[in-house]
Amino acid sequence: MSDSIDLLEAVGRDASLRRLPPDELARRLKAAGATEVLASAAAQRDSTLLGQEFGIRVMGKPNHGNGGYTDEPAPLHVPTPVDDEEESEADDEPQSFSHPAGVH
Repeated sequence: MSDSIDLLEAVGRDASLRRLPPDELARRLKAAGATEVLASAAAQRDSTLLGQEFGIRVMGKPNHGNGGYTDEPAPLHVPTPVDDEEESEADDEPQSFSHPAGVH
């Protein structure tokens, strides 16, 4: 298995290998000592075959931000005429401003 990983790493590093036609890549992998499964995966451009080579391990669901948020958002406050009256009464009250010490 470590040879297969090394071969995949070599293909990943070398753009000329990645651009080869699938049959040629499979032939070169076989010449370098790749297993039948790895060569078949390359020839067919089917990465699911690599599960036979490396085994399939389910590591869990991917962690992404496209869902899973369960908190309810705060309700939107829509002003009513009663709210407007309360605000206008508050506006009629005198306001005091405090000045920072030493500033006049």
